[in-house]
Amino acid sequence: GGAMDPWGGTPLASPQGIGGTLGGGLGRTKTALDDDRDDKKIGPCVKSGREIIQIQVGKAGCGMGHEFIRDLVEEHKIEYLNEELRGTCTATEAEAHIEAHLDVFFNEGLPSASRKTRYVPRCLLVDLNMQDLAQMTSGPLGHLYRPESIIGNDEGSGNCYAKAFHTEGPDLADNVLDLVRKETERCNCLQGLQFCHAIAGGTGSGLTSLLLRSLRDYLDRGSKCIMQTFTLVPAPGVSDITVEPYNAALAYQDLLEYTDQCFFFDNAALGDICQKSMGSEVPKRKEMNNIVALCMSGLTSGLRFKGPLNADLWKMHTNLVPFKNAHFLISSFAPLHSKAAKVYRQSGSVLDLAQQMLMKDNVTVKCDPLNPGDVHNNISRARILASWASWRGGFRTQEVDRILHSMTKPGSRFDIHYPDWIPNPIASNICMQEHVEYGSSVVYVANNTAVAEVVEHTAKQWDKLFSHASYLHMFHRDGISKDDMQESRGILQYVKELYSELARREDKILDDTGGRLQINDRAIDNADQENIATELKELLSDDMAIYMDRPPRAVR
Repeated sequence: GGAMDPWGGTPLASPQGIGGTLGGGLGRTKTALDDDRDDKKIGPCVKSGREIIQIQVGKAGCGMGHEFIRDLVEEHKIEYLNEELRGTCTATEAEAHIEAHLDVFFNEGLPSASRKTRYVPRCLLVDLNMQDLAQMTSGPLGHLYRPESIIGNDEGSGNCYAKAFHTEGPDLADNVLDLVRKETERCNCLQGLQFCHAIAGGTGSGLTSLLLRSLRDYLDRGSKCIMQTFTLVPAPGVSDITVEPYNAALAYQDLLEYTDQCFFFDNAALGDICQKSMGSEVPKRKEMNNIVALCMSGLTSGLRFKGPLNADLWKMHTNLVPFKNAHFLISSFAPLHSKAAKVYRQSGSVLDLAQQMLMKDNVTVKCDPLNPGDVHNNISRARILASWASWRGGFRTQEVDRILHSMTKPGSRFDIHYPDWIPNPIASNICMQEHVEYGSSVVYVANNTAVAEVVEHTAKQWDKLFSHASYLHMFHRDGISKDDMQESRGILQYVKELYSELARREDKILDDTGGRLQINDRAIDNADQENIATELKELLSDDMAIYMDRPPRAVR
């Protein structure tokens, strides 16, 4: 009996001890109370109203963040078109839960003309081009921002990291630090800072790096909070900035050192999603930014609405980053389809959404997350070290757990991509509030070794420029030497090799296929791993192992 396994074609048994798992061995076992809540869809839910400060840097960063704010105000029913009611929540008494956790991304401002509480986004817009900022904030949605939260000048970065970091950025960074300090003092319990930016241009790379350094120094003294970024990285075949590889390499250095987790996107993947999945012949920047906003709103939905399992940034970080410095993540969203194809999809199906979220076409950065590898050409298969699925809708935890377990169990279609040495590699949370436009949905974030492909693309372009010392004078003029540039190239190599080494690791460090427990030599790369393997072999040997079904041996 039992349902058919959608991934392996075998009868599927209900997993034991999987209910509500949070991955990485941090899960808890489902109880009868959980099943009762599933059946009735009621019950107490843990509140997670902890504040987040958002900082949008550069034209691309402000565009991504602006669409995210649009998603927030529509989901929380904050009026922004009506001038008299602008900033007020229009939710009814029956929708009181919509207003419950507005403090995660909004501050309370002065009451409106109708004496209702006015909500102001807790975000800063920073740019070295005031014209772009003025255009961004000129519409009805832009009037929600506090004027003092819009920080910029007309000096420009000249598409150069060095100019934004050393020359034009410090004055703006001081203003940002001052505003962040004030926002932090207003917060009851600051949970984290999140940045929206691109690393191809000068402002998004250089100014963001300066802000990361300044704010990390400040926050480490005052409080412990997550620093995360939603980063637009260089895409193959899509570039209008010649020095893009230099800017990106320098930015990678700061993302590696000063952030806790980075979510990658690129214009090539976003454009393909708009064309292939959503039926847009000519993708517009707003449509591509909206896909980024969908991922952002899905990941933060568990903080803003109730659900059977709560989630916060620290919990997400713990489950997504199993190794130090391996915190570069790729995302996907489901469902993504055109309006014409919507009628052919099964609405609210966990299986349908799970199948879509793992599709290569839904990934928001150009890489192959399910690369099977090629031993003959020394190409490693893609490995999903850890992942997080953020579900939205009236899903039963039992059904979600069953599908996620079937994806990672031995013999399943995706088993080769989930290493055996990380148990429960998919963490999850369920938010009961559906997306305002897409309804039941899921955001899937993976710490996938395929991110090495993204870094390698930048490294190859960097090598082409540096081979003839092109454009180095532009960076030297503003305080970045040739040695600094070479150091940034070394960071690219380090990140690539880090993920490549993790992809090459064997599933089993000990092999018992011959009836005898032996160390798998292919899984040993260094002395530390050899010591660990030896200790494990001793622990599992007959002399050391404890077997519950055997009588204890007499002590001599």
